[in-house]
Amino acid sequence: MSSTNTASDELRQILAEIFSDDDNFPGIESVRNLLTKVSEALRYELLSAITDDYRTTVLTEAARRGHAELCVTLLSSLPSADRLKLILVDQFTALHWAALRGHTETVSGILNCLTADQQLQLLFTQDSNGNTALHWAALGGLTETVKTLLDKLTPEQQLHLLSVKNEEGKTALHDAAREGHTETVKILLDNLTPEQQLKLLAVQNDEGMTASQVASGLSGNKTEKILEQYRIEADHGVNYREFAEFTQSLNRNKNFN
Repeated sequence: MSSTNTASDELRQILAEIFSDDDNFPGIESVRNLLTKVSEALRYELLSAITDDYRTTVLTEAARRGHAELCVTLLSSLPSADRLKLILVDQFTALHWAALRGHTETVSGILNCLTADQQLQLLFTQDSNGNTALHWAALGGLTETVKTLLDKLTPEQQLHLLSVKNEEGKTALHDAAREGHTETVKILLDNLTPEQQLKLLAVQNDEGMTASQVASGLSGNKTEKILEQYRIEADHGVNYREFAEFTQSLNRNKNFN
């Protein structure tokens, strides 16, 4: 048996441990060493073939479990063109899982392994229900993960991503508003221009409801007020939230003196 075949078999065995229920974590150094012994031409074929009973790749499972270093190690071993290809083997991608679970370091690691164009393609990738990774992070109110997903995008690109609808016509803003995630709502809107904010706030789901209207139908949901403030500010060019904070600061200083 050749050394390449031996390395391939050992790599299959050690990476398969990621699928075990006891959350074993393959030793990174062992994985790196074995990857160097497998020809570059065979790495993609090997990594895409190591799956569980549900045909989930080892990369996707590593992302689901938040093993950022393993994800980066696997992707970095491949030529640039094969990295996104491996991620897209699963429709519910490694990025979707990392975003859903709030594994911000893993989200960052995956994106940093890709070119700018590949990052865009992956961020706009939708699962079988039409959800992007941003949809899942927003739904969970995972603010740091949301920040990371938006971090490398221009305001125009952010608007395009935020305008993506799932099969129910919901944007990431609809999801965050429905769950009452006020801080997430702010993050989704803060980097947009007033004109872009108005466009996003006007987007309706399949029931003809904006994010604000979705929030208004839920008892105790405070996001409706936040969204309405953004709409008024964008419409009139006045940041009432900053003005209110400034007024409160003046009052505190006055009381202190």
